[in-house]
Amino acid sequence: MHVVVGGVTHWLWRAIDEHGAVLDVFLQRHRDTSAATSFFQRLLGEYDVPEAVCTDKLVSYGAAIRELPILGDVDHQQVISTARCNNLVEQSHRPIRRQERSQLGFRQGKRAQGFFDLHARITNLYGSARSTIPAHDRRSLLRAALRSWKAVVQVA
Repeated sequence: MHVVVGGVTHWLWRAIDEHGAVLDVFLQRHRDTSAATSFFQRLLGEYDVPEAVCTDKLVSYGAAIRELPILGDVDHQQVISTARCNNLVEQSHRPIRRQERSQLGFRQGKRAQGFFDLHARITNLYGSARSTIPAHDRRSLLRAALRSWKAVVQVA
């Protein structure tokens, strides 16, 4: 997805696991092979090599995967744009758009990156896919998360 920061278009790279949790969010000015390669290197520095990588049909992803020898055995699946219309993982950028509208845009890249990182961590803790978890289970998970949050805040 693209985000306008200080009047300049930036690209928001997001890595999401199979459960819908955001692994990493990275803001860059370009959407080319070198940008994709640096994003994959950033991910591989924190996480293990995945079994499969699902991307859209941007050619830069395939070129970046071919450039990195560690990703040589990874199954690269390209998703057709119409196939992901109802995919909740692909809709994870909606809260970012909502925040962007309420702030009337982002003005600095560093501040925007900080917001995206924090937003992803909080969404992973408190956000859940409402269509896949029953309401009583979702409420009990939220209560447990709030209890742990209160315990951390009292310790600090």
